[in-house]
Amino acid sequence: VALPNLEALEISEINVDKIWHYNQIPTAVFPHFQSLTRLIVWGCHKLKCIFLASMIGSLKQLQRLEIRSCEDLQEIISENRADQVIPYFVFPQLTTLILHDLPKLRCLYPGMHTSEWPALEILLVYGCDKLKIFAADLSQNNGNDQLGIPAQQPLLPLEKILPNLTELSLCGKDVKMILQADFPQHLFGSLRDLGIAADDSACFPIWNVLERFHNLEMLVLCYFSFHEEVFSMEGCLEKHVGKLAMIKELELCKQDSKFGPIFQYLEILRVYHCQSLLILLSSSSVSFGNLTKLVAFDCKKLIHLVTSSTAKTLARLLSLCVYGCRAMTEVVINDKDGVEKEEIVFPKLKRLELRDLDSLTSFCSANYTFKFPSLQDLSVIGCPKLKIFTTGESSTPPRVNVWYGETSNQRRWASNDLNSTIQQLHAEKLLAGSSSYSVDYD
Repeated sequence: VALPNLEALEISEINVDKIWHYNQIPTAVFPHFQSLTRLIVWGCHKLKCIFLASMIGSLKQLQRLEIRSCEDLQEIISENRADQVIPYFVFPQLTTLILHDLPKLRCLYPGMHTSEWPALEILLVYGCDKLKIFAADLSQNNGNDQLGIPAQQPLLPLEKILPNLTELSLCGKDVKMILQADFPQHLFGSLRDLGIAADDSACFPIWNVLERFHNLEMLVLCYFSFHEEVFSMEGCLEKHVGKLAMIKELELCKQDSKFGPIFQYLEILRVYHCQSLLILLSSSSVSFGNLTKLVAFDCKKLIHLVTSSTAKTLARLLSLCVYGCRAMTEVVINDKDGVEKEEIVFPKLKRLELRDLDSLTSFCSANYTFKFPSLQDLSVIGCPKLKIFTTGESSTPPRVNVWYGETSNQRRWASNDLNSTIQQLHAEKLLAGSSSYSVDYD
């Protein structure tokens, strides 16, 4: 097999324990993978390893290695028992390494070895509970046991790869190890995006994270089980306000914690599968004036997205998208008494997308006047109970792209009155006898 021009290879759901076989592929063939830049392997549940040790030298152009959902995978590189020399593995162009849901993965290579990753910028490791990603002590990265018995070496020499990393995603226990280890602060200077997953602590040391990873711009929190405020400000405001201001993007996935004043600095907020949330932005004491993008996805108990008081602070919001929140009855809920002809203006909102909201009856049931002077695109898909946009009045530019119904196949132009547009489209849907449908977001 000679594939000198092959640049991308994806291997999925094959029922083998090896991709390459020593007896079938001579060493001379491996240089013919010299153009390979991307390798993706997923769903190969019997696979024990990915590479032969003798292959690594031919992968000089490999830039992305992604391995997912291989239940029996134990090592990335298989041991060459015939060679008594300690192997040296170099991945000179590899910028992205993703290891996800590999429950039996224990190591890069089962024996003593040295590895170099000079170009690595993105490291994502989730669901690899047996894998030792790095040593808590820098001296352990050499992998020598005092008795001469090879210890399990860390996946990566962290002190060497950290200065180049811009994106890092790990389980909570591995992040805690970084926090507890004696790493020099300058090693984390390039890191901008950090993901933390699956921590069952009563209180995760978020403030310590912001202190150690001092240049973060995006933070992703997944599968957290604690129910206190993630960013409780008690005793921390003056000390950490500068670090909070650095975080421009926050993504929350399958965690049901309350949120604190980090919101006032955010530009992008994404919330996925947070099943205990009833309302997302409820605080009237915090300004959300920097928020430009807001996404809520499959939050099953979410009834309202934002209060009317908070909605008035969303002056820079460009995009608002809500998907699969099937309990949501209205996007904006009134939190004031005696509303009479008050206005709520979204001055910069260009995109409003409402999809698969089974219980949604209106954007807002209170008598507010909503103004969308910059709106370009409105999608109302799979919202069978939405017969009118809002109880009060609304205004938009003269021509807005509108997608309405059960699918997004048909685009219509809206008048500057969304209520009359939605009413007309709803009536047309009833006349056409459109059947309902459902999308599974799990």
